[in-house]
Amino acid sequence: MSNTNNEPEVHNKSSEWKTFLFLTICLFPALSIALIGAYGFGIWFLQMFLMGPPGH
Repeated sequence: MSNTNNEPEVHNKSSEWKTFLFLTICLFPALSIALIGAYGFGIWFLQMFLMGPPGH
């Protein structure tokens, strides 16, 4: 009876570690690169089409 209670806990810890590693190694760096790229594209778009180049 105690084995059935421990198995889901071990599975949860394993899946929590996999999720944590995925978030820290894959998702957060990809999101930061995407956000910085989107910000740069937005600035470029504004300067190119709407506001003109920066002043003196």
